Amino acid sequence: MTPKLYATAALAFTLLAGTALAIEPVIPRQAHVFARLDADKSGKVTLEEMRPAAEKRLVRYDLDKNGAVSAKEIEEVVDAYMAKRRDRIMAHLDSDKDGAITAAELDKAVEAMFNGADANDDGGITLQEARDFRVAKWRKAIGQSAAK
Repeated sequence: MTPKLYATAALAFTLLAGTALAIEPVIPRQAHVFARLDADKSGKVTLEEMRPAAEKRLVRYDLDKNGAVSAKEIEEVVDAYMAKRRDRIMAHLDSDKDGAITAAELDKAVEAMFNGADANDDGGITLQEARDFRVAKWRKAIGQSAAK
């Protein structure tokens, strides 16, 4: 496995974790997120449509339900999320369950994921194949085939 591939995998995990944990209000850039916020389907997101989503996100972090989110509460939520993320990564990549992910295990997982996304088996993944690929569906199929 090349250092570039390791760096790419690490960056992907970091970005996914950072995006999933965002408490700050954001302007949606992805079409599906934008559409979810656009309650009246006008093609525009109004301030009134954004507020409930931001407030809902804040409430999830307000562990003591006092109406305010402290740095400690954010830390607790982030720590819990990261522990779940770590466990999920280990479950999917540590195939021999020895508590460590080797380059060979990562290579095996990357190859299986690549082959799952390469719908027409031509040795390359188009943007459309990447968009059509569903990691959760692939993981379920891999888990079922491994159990047989």
